[in-house]
Amino acid sequence: MSLYPSSVTIPVYVIFTAVGILLTALRFWTRAVLTRQHLGADDWFIAGAVVIVVACTAIQCLNALHGTGGEAVSTDDAVERAVTAHKINFTMVVIEKPAFGAIKLSLLFFYRRIFTVRRSFRIVNNILIVIIIMWTVAFVLSDLFICGTKLSLSFNANQKLAAAHCGDKGLMLLLFAITSFLTDFSVLIVPLFYIRGLQMPKQKKWAAGFIFLLGLILSNGSNELGI
Repeated sequence: MSLYPSSVTIPVYVIFTAVGILLTALRFWTRAVLTRQHLGADDWFIAGAVVIVVACTAIQCLNALHGTGGEAVSTDDAVERAVTAHKINFTMVVIEKPAFGAIKLSLLFFYRRIFTVRRSFRIVNNILIVIIIMWTVAFVLSDLFICGTKLSLSFNANQKLAAAHCGDKGLMLLLFAITSFLTDFSVLIVPLFYIRGLQMPKQKKWAAGFIFLLGLILSNGSNELGI
């Protein structure tokens, strides 16, 4: 029996996802109506990330109803539920990577609205955009083909068979966590070097720097919690 029944997990998934949708909608309304600014690449990347998160929520709700609800699959589980859970976990692992990448790219394109007049910033920003795109594609392909062309092994009921023929999923997860932290740090630390060049009082520069630093702490704290 699951420690977290669907009556508990589904409302949690739905509520947190709804909050994300609401905040994103508020962002679009503020940008388009309140400040009357044009929508940019940063807005569309974050919208894409929200779409993927909604898909992840739907997948996890399906897991709660027809899979194992997030539990570790054991030999005591019904084969059908175990296979469903493995398919869901495999899908989640693959499609979450574009969401991470889209969020990072959204931040990088947002920075271009503020610091784009600085040539050195444009160079650094473009390099980071290329790195994030390559990072996202690399991990999507690595997760998708971790068992080579035999995709069915990734959600086979017998995971011992999968472990014998597939790459090291634990190592892949560790590499993803480390590189995700490093890319987050790189993306979020960049503005701190350019805030001092903005035309604003020192107090506002310190305040802006603190906000970006807080974003760095919260972002990586959320990653550690698996949010």
